[in-house]
Amino acid sequence: MSGVTDRLRGVSPWSETRVLALLAVALALGAPLRTMYHLIDVVGDPTLFLAVSAVSLVAAALLARFLPPVVALVIGAILFAAGLVWYITNLTTDPAFADLLRDTAALLSGRRLLQIANVRLWVISFAPAPVFLTTYFALRRWYVTAVLAAGTTLAFFVLTTDAGVVTTLLGVVGGFAAIGFGNLDTLSPPDETILPESAASASATAGSAAAEDDAGIDSGRRAVLEQLAAIIVLPAVLSRAPSVSGSALSFTDESGTTVEGSLLNADESLTVQGDISLSPTVRFTVESEEPRYWRVAAYDRYTGDGWVRTGNASPYGGNQLSGPPGDSRPLRQSFEAESAIGTVPAAWKPVQYDGGVDVKLTTHRGFQPTEQLDAGDSYEITSEVIVATPRQLREAGEDYPDSVTQRYLQLPDSTPDRVRETTTTLTANAENPYETALVVERWLQNEREYSLEVDKPDYNVADRFLHEMDRGYCVYFATTMVTMLRTQGIPARFAVGYTSGEQVDENRWVVRGLNSHAWVEAYFPDHGWIQFDPTPSGPRESAEQDRVDEARSDGDDSADTDETGDGSQFTPTPTATPPPLTETPEETETPTPTPNGTDEVADTPTPRGGAGGGTEGGDSGTTLPELPSREEAALGLVALLGTAAGLRRAGVTDRVSRAIWLRYQRREDPETDVERAFQRVMAVLADEHRPRERGETVREYLDAIDADADARRIATLRERLRYGGDVSEAAADEAVEIADSVVANR
Repeated sequence: MSGVTDRLRGVSPWSETRVLALLAVALALGAPLRTMYHLIDVVGDPTLFLAVSAVSLVAAALLARFLPPVVALVIGAILFAAGLVWYITNLTTDPAFADLLRDTAALLSGRRLLQIANVRLWVISFAPAPVFLTTYFALRRWYVTAVLAAGTTLAFFVLTTDAGVVTTLLGVVGGFAAIGFGNLDTLSPPDETILPESAASASATAGSAAAEDDAGIDSGRRAVLEQLAAIIVLPAVLSRAPSVSGSALSFTDESGTTVEGSLLNADESLTVQGDISLSPTVRFTVESEEPRYWRVAAYDRYTGDGWVRTGNASPYGGNQLSGPPGDSRPLRQSFEAESAIGTVPAAWKPVQYDGGVDVKLTTHRGFQPTEQLDAGDSYEITSEVIVATPRQLREAGEDYPDSVTQRYLQLPDSTPDRVRETTTTLTANAENPYETALVVERWLQNEREYSLEVDKPDYNVADRFLHEMDRGYCVYFATTMVTMLRTQGIPARFAVGYTSGEQVDENRWVVRGLNSHAWVEAYFPDHGWIQFDPTPSGPRESAEQDRVDEARSDGDDSADTDETGDGSQFTPTPTATPPPLTETPEETETPTPTPNGTDEVADTPTPRGGAGGGTEGGDSGTTLPELPSREEAALGLVALLGTAAGLRRAGVTDRVSRAIWLRYQRREDPETDVERAFQRVMAVLADEHRPRERGETVREYLDAIDADADARRIATLRERLRYGGDVSEAAADEAVEIADSVVANR
């Protein structure tokens, strides 16, 4: 620790304790700033946010030396109010104040900031005040007030669940460190203080006391580091406990959830997960003239590791909604819940609902129940199914409405350019958006394997699945396809729901949890949202059937109804899963994916390993482990320093150092070797008997403890060295050998 502080003293005009306190404040402020940066990155270019934050920080630094605290608080309030006004004036809705109230109500109800359509405006308007106040009070040495400003900001993001566990812990560690080091900093006068000449003698008299204080401050620094290490290490250990594992407090990436749970219980947001399983429980039965994908919800905002549905739901009054913009035909469906479900599945596009449980309308014009449906609850849905031929979709053009492009072309600013470049290469032969979608869909089906065992990537899921993974399940396929289409300027969104299920009668299907699925919806002018499914259907259906068979062999009664299993009386005509693409497919050739503009498939991107998982497939070669994130690295460094300080305080480092010194002797020259060997033997004798007293000769000491011949021999060799002035290489070898033997037999 002293070496670090010495280096800090050399490069800074401030004391090392103050530097540590300011660095801790920066850590506390960095946590909410990191969260805000992520929010901005998801929805657009973060340049303006960084500029606003930098200006606020520089202004606070310049004003901290002479601006009174009360005036600083007034400036902070003005910045907050100005940001609010700027936010309102830049909203596109009319009236803007109504939109502000809806966003505020949504945040107070616990929704994520990412669900606000205008999150970029919100963050940029919100950032200046906490940055200014935290920086100002930190430089004024009001560390508690500075931590309060940064901590309140972080607490807000924790309540909205936008701040991750690691980022939150980083902010907490920074806050505790700032208060701890700040208290030590205030023990001495400010660095800028200049003592008057009359006080010089008093200052000199206090020099010795100050020297004693330095030792206390250094001990205090170690104590702060020890506490910080405990803050980091204890939660990490507790997260492994059964009572904490899998909860919001856990640091670990829990596996073992079901596809259905990861898709349909996420409500307004969805996070891509790793290993996953299938639930065989029957969820509902449906009567319909034809099988469809029973859609539950759609998501528009891609975060890099998941999806968010923006906007606020609205009440449904029972009236019939508008259908798709193009040709369509009605399809009536009757659903009955067989177990508790929290969704209202329906074929796209639903236009009317009739049931005992009230529903609301999402911003994607889907139905969501206001309460859970229990077994036996039923409802009816009328949908308008899009009727469009491949030729019509090829000719649909690219005249997308502004409301569609503004919402469904979003990608995080940090999305690697190689996603766009790879997609452009693969779709070089496509002449229109429909052909582009078909090429991407077919490429993913052919080039990636289906597997429920996947190591979740730490960064952009679509980029990793496209370039570094070789397998995944529906969430990975659909996420990647939406991202690829958006890089080509094609509006697309992520949809979830259920496939048609098991047919038990001519117009009746039984749907299980394992039928939960994710697919893609792409927008085509004059037709609306058309479904695409990039997940290979054969392996998925095989995995589902295997899970049903396993449940039946285990005697799981929830996997069947009176119409399935042994009670089934229906023999269906073998048919594949209903095509989600169009109403009446035409026999038209689909362009071949190619990077070179020819009709032959050439060097298409292949997985390079590193994030893939699964139980099938060949060896992907040696892979390197994922590097920790910046937040994890910072926490690890603090934990390491704190652990080292704690070990030093407990004397562990001294004991370890002494044990190494006793057991290992590096050879140098005969004189040094003999002296070191002698000291090792004396240390062992001190442990076994007693230390040599002051004024006691070596011979007297050896006689007093009745030392053995080895100890007396090495004492003789040392006497020759000290009084004879010379010792041979052979004598040094003998001394070291004796010392090694004594240490080994202690």
